[in-house]
Amino acid sequence: MLPGVVLMSAKSALWPYGSTAPLREDILKVLGVLKVATAEQIQEFTRPHLTYRHPASSNRGSRTAAHRNAALDLAHHGLVVSEGRSRAGTKLYGLTPSGLEAAARALERPLAEMGSIARGAASHGAAHALDVNAAALGLLQPRPTQSAYDRLSPADQAVVDNRPHGVGSLEAMSTEVGLPVTGTDAEPGYGSVQADLVVSADEHHQLPLMFVEVDRSTMTPERVVAKIRRYQQYLERRDKQGRLWWRSRWHLPEDQQPAVALVLSGRSESSVLNRAAVVMNLVDNLKPPFPVIGTTLTRLHERGPWGQTWWNAARGGSPQPLDQALS
Repeated sequence: MLPGVVLMSAKSALWPYGSTAPLREDILKVLGVLKVATAEQIQEFTRPHLTYRHPASSNRGSRTAAHRNAALDLAHHGLVVSEGRSRAGTKLYGLTPSGLEAAARALERPLAEMGSIARGAASHGAAHALDVNAAALGLLQPRPTQSAYDRLSPADQAVVDNRPHGVGSLEAMSTEVGLPVTGTDAEPGYGSVQADLVVSADEHHQLPLMFVEVDRSTMTPERVVAKIRRYQQYLERRDKQGRLWWRSRWHLPEDQQPAVALVLSGRSESSVLNRAAVVMNLVDNLKPPFPVIGTTLTRLHERGPWGQTWWNAARGGSPQPLDQALS
């Protein structure tokens, strides 16, 4: 809840659209992590029981009305702005600088770790940003709380029961994370790489930190592999004491190292699968000293991280669950 704000659900001069504090916090947390999102994505992350509802019982507009009103109330206070519309015509939301500060408090993160706001991200429909959001949803596979689940109809409960299980949490994710090949963590230098999504899943001790690279069909396989080379430069960089640079930022056991996960998207699944085969082969030829796994955005959404979802670039073969692909 915003500091100094009294919880109110009825329409008032303070909250003219009648939103509640928990719904406003949903907006701040999701936009604090993802930078730009639709109301439906915000709802999927925070109150998925509304999104999972049986199609006959609701429609998208009525399902997302509460979160859209919460966004309007935050905009009334100068914390949220409209970032335009997606290519499909769906309204996009982002944070103002003041909103980023409020999101840092909601997420309990230092402001220095929040990155920048998304101004301009939606100038061309935010296609890449929305794919990153979709990849985060595919990894997390959000589930409703038990109390929310118990209130669903049997048909809606069946939808939830059939959904794959996920990994990590929204609070354990970050987007647009600079990984300096030169320079500092706060100010990466020339040639550095920016991870689209960083996922940490402390509850799954066998899994390393994952840098997720989300690439659309507009990026050639050669450019994807060039990014893997920059990841390799970053992960091999050492400080003046000879310690690996990344270990001062992320504290993994000495026998673990990060992995890079490629999530590829495009207009047709067949073309994405063909491109994935080329990318995985090129990465294998590069032979990076850390695991590189890959999947398609559609497969990640449908099968989740624990399904037969991932290829390992060094091994090839049939898709495997996340832990097997990384082993």
